[in-house]
Amino acid sequence: MLSYIANINTAQIIQTICKSKNILILNSQEGETDINQYIKETKVNFNLIKYLVIDISALVNSDTEIIESIYNFSKLYTRARIIIIAAWYDCQSAILTNLYDLGFYNIINDLEFAEKLNIAIDTGLQKKDAKKFEKKVEVIQKESKLNKITDKLKQLRTNPKSKSKKETNMDMPTNKVYLFSLLLEAVTRLVKFICYLAIFGLTSVGLTILLNEELRELVFQIFGLK
Repeated sequence: MLSYIANINTAQIIQTICKSKNILILNSQEGETDINQYIKETKVNFNLIKYLVIDISALVNSDTEIIESIYNFSKLYTRARIIIIAAWYDCQSAILTNLYDLGFYNIINDLEFAEKLNIAIDTGLQKKDAKKFEKKVEVIQKESKLNKITDKLKQLRTNPKSKSKKETNMDMPTNKVYLFSLLLEAVTRLVKFICYLAIFGLTSVGLTILLNEELRELVFQIFGLK
């Protein structure tokens, strides 16, 4: 038995091949499909199927979601041979290279895929047949550089207030000048306040002496003014 997810044109080819091989199509899903929803909600006993053909062009999910769904399905239903049709996809596209790394070798990206689909159903494609989907050194290096840049960006986002030692050292002179100016201003205000108090005190004493005759006489006697 076979189930498939595919666009209309791919579905016709799958149906033709199944008819020629007397393979029963247990379930067919044509047009745009959410693979997660399909696996969870489709009322099909996937333990009964021998083949699951997935046309990636019919899926609406992200590459990551597609890879995770296919991998999880393969772990749940180990008897099913998963065949991936990815016409128009480059051999080094991320989704195909990652599927290859996970051990999926029945990957077909030929525009005329009927012949390879026949082989995939009959005997299955081997690792040597899918070797073109292995990540090239250049791709690995680019991904490594991209990961490093991404990690640095994440660190900057998680520590937005952190500064380099150089930036901190550059800020120190400015901070010292600012603190000194604050201290100088405080001292100046304190001196002014003391002067105001002294003037006020002396003025009060002077007025008191002038207005009080006894005090005035006493002060004159002390200073010998009388």
